[in-house]
Formats: sequence, C-alpha cells, structure tokens
Amino acid sequence: MSLLIQKPVRLLQNLREIRALGADGPSRRRLAGNMFQANLKRVHHGWSSVANRVLGTAPVNVQLHFASDMPFCYRPGTTDLLVLEQVFLDGEYQVEPIAPESIEYIVDLGSNIGVTAMYWAQRYPNARMALVEPDPDNFKLLQRNTASFQDRCILLNVAVSDKRGETTFFRSEREYGHSILKGDDSVSEIQVKTLTVSDVLSEAGFPRVDLFKMDIEGGESIVMPTIRTWPYAPKYLIAELHPPYDFAAFTKHCQSVGLRATQSPNEGFRCNLPFAARASGTT
Repeated sequence: MSLLIQKPVRLLQNLREIRALGADGPSRRRLAGNMFQANLKRVHHGWSSVANRVLGTAPVNVQLHFASDMPFCYRPGTTDLLVLEQVFLDGEYQVEPIAPESIEYIVDLGSNIGVTAMYWAQRYPNARMALVEPDPDNFKLLQRNTASFQDRCILLNVAVSDKRGETTFFRSEREYGHSILKGDDSVSEIQVKTLTVSDVLSEAGFPRVDLFKMDIEGGESIVMPTIRTWPYAPKYLIAELHPPYDFAAFTKHCQSVGLRATQSPNEGFRCNLPFAARASGTT
C-alpha cells in the first residue's frame, strides 16, 4: 500500500470547511474527524480501512448550524459526508435566481440520507417535499434527518421507474451510487418496490410541482422518457445525468413538455447541474 495521500493541503482546507458547519464544539470536532475518513475513502482506500478501524464506523449524531440548528445523523467511513460537502459547500443544487417563497412543492427523487431535503428545508421554508429513496439503510437515515421538519415531508421507500411493481436494485460501494441499473461498482442487490412519477405525484397529492430534483444514478434514462405521461410538468427541473443519457437527450425530453433546458450560467439561471425551467407562455 502506498503511504502517499494526494493533495494534503486541499484535504486540510476541506476539513476546515466541513468543520465550520457544526453548531457546537463536539459537532465540529466530530465532523472534521469523520470528514478525514470520508476523504480517505475518496482518495486512498488502504488508509481508509485503517482510519475506519481507529475512528469507528457506527452512526453518529451532530448538530449543523444554519438559520437554526439542525440534527444530522450519518455513517462515518462512508460517502455520507461527501454528499454534505456537495450540497452545502459546493452548492450543487443552488439555483439562482429563484425566490424562496415561490417554491411550495418539491419532489426529490434519490433523497439518499436527506441532505438535499435539509437544504430544501433551509432554502425554501414554505415548501412541502415528497422524498423518494429506495435503499432501506439510506431510508432509515432519511427518516431521522427529516424528523425536525417531518410535518413538511412525505417519505416514500421506493424506486422510481417507468412502471409500477418491483425491480432489482443494485447497491454500490458508494452509498450515494445505488441504482436500478447495474454499475461497475455494484456490490450487492435487493428487490425494491417501484412507482412511476405519476404514482409519486398521486401519493404526494400536490396540486403542482415547483421544483423537481432527480439524482437516481442512471435511472433518468428510464424515467425521463415518461415525462409526457406525468399529470403536469414541473416549473423547474434539476437533474444529475449519467452516461449514456446526456444533455441532448435531457433537452429533448424537457422540450416535449414545454421546459427549456440549460447548462450555462448565461441563459437566465445559474445552476451547477443540468437544469430546465418552464418556457414562458406554457402552463
């Protein structure tokens, strides 16, 4: 095993940034130590195993400091804190300019352990959320991490597909990488229930969708072609795309329901992921 850890200066900066999210001293110390573990999983699996044995991997609870303190439960030695980094430090789902008060109904496909839900709860204080996560272990943490605003949430422990029923769900060595499509890093498989987007909207009972987020690790290639069957198109749609499904395919499917797709900050909206907004004159 090589003893070299890549980019140590960037790693230390990353630890400082994640530490600052803690609401108190114990939370900040725990976040920094566990983010060190997460970074090792990202860059050096040999040292990652050593750190996990020393620092432990049992779920821990911390308090995060936002507009108000928020409890957060995660698994050290996993990719959980990397998701926290992506959402709250890298601003992966930050879209400008959208007035916070204009977002009242959110559908989140691929909610993982609830980090994006926590972000929505802070950024869009009037929003109700339908949160969809098929993996049972992730779902347990999703329940815990949304408990402080559970009155605003509908949680569905299912996968979204093009038909209702059951499917094989492939679990990845990256806890955010589980998918209904088998990937190169799949390590196990389970059976999960599936719903269509129309089913999810029916379960939620929303009169419309203001913001629709999709991060389902390749499943968008199955779900996006069904967009014309949804009872209504969202006002805004933000999606993480995975090859071979690309931005051209995303654009085509969005256009079919009057959404204009963009991945450029110079086209009216600034977003770090492929994004679509309802074209003027459409409903």
